Amino acid sequence: MSLMDDYIRIQVADLTYQIPNRWELIRDDYDYLQLVRDLMLMSEGKLSPGMVRINYICRYFGWNYKKIKDEDAFANLVMLAEQVTFMFRISYPNNDEALQGLDEYTFQLCKRVPPERLNGVTLAKVLSKLDYKFTLDLCFCRQFMPYLSVNGKHYTGYTISTSFDTLSTSLTALQFIEARQLIGQGEKMLPLLAAILYHPYPYSSESAHSLADTFKFVPRDELYAISLNFQAFVNFLFTKTRYSILTAGRETKNSAISTGALESLYNLSSDGYGNVTQVERMGLLQYLVILRKKVIESVRSLKAAKMELVDIEAETGLPLSIIKQILI
Repeated sequence: MSLMDDYIRIQVADLTYQIPNRWELIRDDYDYLQLVRDLMLMSEGKLSPGMVRINYICRYFGWNYKKIKDEDAFANLVMLAEQVTFMFRISYPNNDEALQGLDEYTFQLCKRVPPERLNGVTLAKVLSKLDYKFTLDLCFCRQFMPYLSVNGKHYTGYTISTSFDTLSTSLTALQFIEARQLIGQGEKMLPLLAAILYHPYPYSSESAHSLADTFKFVPRDELYAISLNFQAFVNFLFTKTRYSILTAGRETKNSAISTGALESLYNLSSDGYGNVTQVERMGLLQYLVILRKKVIESVRSLKAAKMELVDIEAETGLPLSIIKQILI
C-alpha cells in the first residue's frame, strides 16, 4: 500500500470512487466537525480508532454500517477503512525504540498501520505485543471553521489561504502568540482560545477576554474543532514551511519562538518596526519573516566573529544541519 496518496481509490463495477486521505481534502466543514465529534468520543474511550475510520468511510458514502449484515461485506468495509491513514500516528514505547533501524517506508508504515494489520513486515508480531497508542496526526493548512454563531450573533474567524502556492492568513502576531499559549491548557480555556481567534478586527487582548464569557455558550464540539484546527495550523507553520527554523532547535534564552514570544514581539518596537500598537497588529507572517531573518543574521554574525559551529549550536539551540544550511 502507498502512504503518500491523497485519495483512496476503489472500483465498483465500471466506476472509480475516491476517498480523501488527507486533512486538507476532507469534503466540507460538516464532515470535519463530524470527524471531530468521533475523535472526542475516542478520547473519552467510547469509540475505537478503527470505528473512527469506519464512520469516516460510511459518512462519505452515506452508508450505515449497522445495516451491513453480510460478514464479507463488513470485512471489506474494515479493509477499506484501514487504508485511511491521515488521522493517526502510532506511538510505541520509549520513543518508538522498536522501530529504530527500519527503512523510511517501513517506518512510516508501522507508524500508520496497526501491527495486527501489517502484512509482510517481519517486526509485526513483536510490535503487536507492545503497549502502543494512537495519537492524532494534526498538521494541515485549512480553515474548517470560518464562522461561528453565538446567541444569534455571527463571528468571522481567521482566514488561511494557500492559493497560487502562496500562504496567507489574517491572524495578527499578538493573536497568534496569545492563542498558541493556550494550546494544551485544558478544556476550560477553549472559550478564550475561540474568542481570540474569532475576535473582530482590530484585535484587543482585553476585549478577547471579555468576549470569552460569551463564547462559553459555543457547543463543546465546536470549541474542540476550533482548537484542533488551530493546533494543526501551528504544526503546519513550524514543520512544513520556511518558518520551521524558528522551532527547529532546543529552547534557549535566545529562542525567538518560546515562552518569551511576547517579549520578542515587543522587542520589535525598540528595533524600529513600529510602536507597541503597530507591532501588536502586525500580520503573523510578517512577524515570522522578521524573526526568521533575525535568527539567520544571528548565526551569520556569530560565524563572522570566528565562533566554532559547535559553539554556535550551543548559543542558538539550532542543530548543526540547519546552521550549515544558513552558512552556505
